[in-house]
Amino acid sequence: MSNVNIFSILSIILNFSLVLIILVRSPNEQSLQENLDPFKLFESSSRAEKSIDKLIQILTIFYFVLALVYTIQRYF
Repeated sequence: MSNVNIFSILSIILNFSLVLIILVRSPNEQSLQENLDPFKLFESSSRAEKSIDKLIQILTIFYFVLALVYTIQRYF
């Protein structure tokens, strides 16, 4: 497998994860609580909100780092 294929697969997984998490993250606190309630992942909706926001920030950073590495690799 070439590096381009690895970057493509990572990009697809990262994009899909970001979209999914952003869809789960709702500005309406009640909606967030209803969506995550069956999973019992968080103690409260405010804690879930903070965790999801942090995860979105981390994935966004990875997205830009991956794009930068991909661009640099294609340039050289």
